[in-house]
Amino acid sequence: MSVNNPFSSAFELQRTMIDQSRRAAETGIDAQRTAVETWFDSFESAKSVQKSGVTLSKTAVDAYLDGLKSVLPEESVAELEAAVDEQFAAVDEIHEDAWQSFLEGLDEAEATYDELTEMQFELLAESFDALEDLQSDAAETTEEAVASAEELAESA
Repeated sequence: MSVNNPFSSAFELQRTMIDQSRRAAETGIDAQRTAVETWFDSFESAKSVQKSGVTLSKTAVDAYLDGLKSVLPEESVAELEAAVDEQFAAVDEIHEDAWQSFLEGLDEAEATYDELTEMQFELLAESFDALEDLQSDAAETTEEAVASAEELAESA
């Protein structure tokens, strides 16, 4: 644009604002993606913590049963130990199956989320590209109008 064009700085400011808005939107999507990925990743730790809790419970029950051996006949405590071991084995199996199903579903959800995020980035880029094209066209049209007005003013 010519130096005398009063719209030059306005269009430059507009371009800067569009660029900053694009970067802010992309940064926001990246931050959201990072937060969601962190959330998805946290479930493996939750599984481990829950498994540790079950193990701790079994240890406490085993210690209690060991204490019972000193006051009750060992045969009756042995039957109780067998029943407890059987129940904890069932809990372990159910725990593993439930977590496996949950984590598989989570993997599918994460893949879907990643696809949606990529689509969001693409739509964002297309929208800002279109906005930049419109802004560029408007600046060019304005430059031509100002140049024509300058020519008319000079010829008058």
